[in-house]
Amino acid sequence: MISTERQKRKWGRLRPAMLAGVALAGLASTQALAEPATEQGAKAIRDGFARIFGTKLLDKGIITIKPDGEAYDVTYDFSSAKYGAPADGPQLQFGPFTTRLTPQGTGKYAFEQTTPSLDFSYKSGKAGPQSEATQRLKNCSMTGMFDVNVPNFLDQKMSCESGVIAFRSPIEDIDATIGKIAFVAAGKTQGEGVTGLNVTGDLLDLVETVTVKDPANPTPPMAIRADRVHESFAVDGFASAKVTDAFAFYAGRKAGDAGKAGQDQARAKLKAILPLYQTMTAQIRYENMSVGTPVGIIRMAAFDSNLASNGLVKAGTVAGSLAMSGLSLPDGLVPDWARGLVPEKATVNLNLTGLDLEAIASKAIEAGTDAKPVQPGAFKAMLMPLLLAGQPKLTFDQSLTAPSYDVKGQGETSLLPSQQGKATISASNLDDIAAALGKAGASGVGPQRAAMGLAFLKGLAKKGPDGRLIWDLDFDSLARKVTVNGQSFGPGAQK
Repeated sequence: MISTERQKRKWGRLRPAMLAGVALAGLASTQALAEPATEQGAKAIRDGFARIFGTKLLDKGIITIKPDGEAYDVTYDFSSAKYGAPADGPQLQFGPFTTRLTPQGTGKYAFEQTTPSLDFSYKSGKAGPQSEATQRLKNCSMTGMFDVNVPNFLDQKMSCESGVIAFRSPIEDIDATIGKIAFVAAGKTQGEGVTGLNVTGDLLDLVETVTVKDPANPTPPMAIRADRVHESFAVDGFASAKVTDAFAFYAGRKAGDAGKAGQDQARAKLKAILPLYQTMTAQIRYENMSVGTPVGIIRMAAFDSNLASNGLVKAGTVAGSLAMSGLSLPDGLVPDWARGLVPEKATVNLNLTGLDLEAIASKAIEAGTDAKPVQPGAFKAMLMPLLLAGQPKLTFDQSLTAPSYDVKGQGETSLLPSQQGKATISASNLDDIAAALGKAGASGVGPQRAAMGLAFLKGLAKKGPDGRLIWDLDFDSLARKVTVNGQSFGPGAQK
């Protein structure tokens, strides 16, 4: 699961990079796209890019725009050296690739792009641990329609024949291949300078190999496979105009702009984008997933994760969930008597409230624009009072279903400065578990201890009207005490 989450985060970073060129190309001026493909029209497009992204990308030749027949070719070729980044700092390379723009009038235009190889590479700077990443997407095509007045893309399709990703670090090596990539995006105008976006897509035949570098505990590479990875993302109320304005400001900054006036202007630009969006949801689903381990292959029919947020606001909330179904363990790993105890389905739902995300984002902006870099310890000290002020609270519910039993639970807890809360857990068919453990009791110490623990839990339980066993819990990490159906345990219970 850890490696799977790494893969998800990695793709969460790389996919926006793949689409960045297309998004940039959709932000030229209405006047330019309404004109014939002439040098004058190309200049008007350059002026449109300069208004949004500053002049540096054009001056450095990272973006070039040329008339070609009845359309315009926009070529992107980004590298850290071309941008003027320090030679001993992180090195990025993206492109080159070309997008063809065909004017449609009334501020809209069609775009198309065919790329035999869409490449991205990264190398860390000379300071600190060395790492590098490469990505190659083969035979990619993109088509769509943009409205340059918003700016936003109304419709976009992207597909690639295959993909290869490699990551190297002192801790681990990751290699991944993808059989096919396909995404569809649709945007909408939701007000002046405010847009919405929906993106859905699939990665087929994912194969990821993770090699952990631990000389003290060498382990063989772990292979993660999935027939299909389905992703979806939706955002409403996105402050697109203010975001592009802030981007243009930073892209156009020059050396010496970090004085007091420049610092205040930078903070104002970034704080203007808050709350950034009104709602955001993201889902990822792995279908027919398998994880190779030293003891055999673990399989799942489906694994789902979901995330939702209401923006960087004073009353911020973050909700998430995980769900698994169709778990299958390697033959021989679980004895016959315990097969009915292996969960077939599991879900966990979490909801975090009491977060003043607006204040936290503002403090992060102030620290990030300070002329003197803030040390990690000092930054943590800045944020802690903001986290405590909101009294963040986590509510949760979970379920676990196996052939022999099911367990359900729900509750809530404070998070800072200590965990204090309540929970209710219920279970069915514990007698079946006890019977299975009884049959295996003579074969080992493990089943005997498990049977004793189960008997203890049953002794603490109360029976509900539906026959389920119920445990009402109160817990306090500061007092080091847990109370179960009125009976207290832990060091704090002795005081």
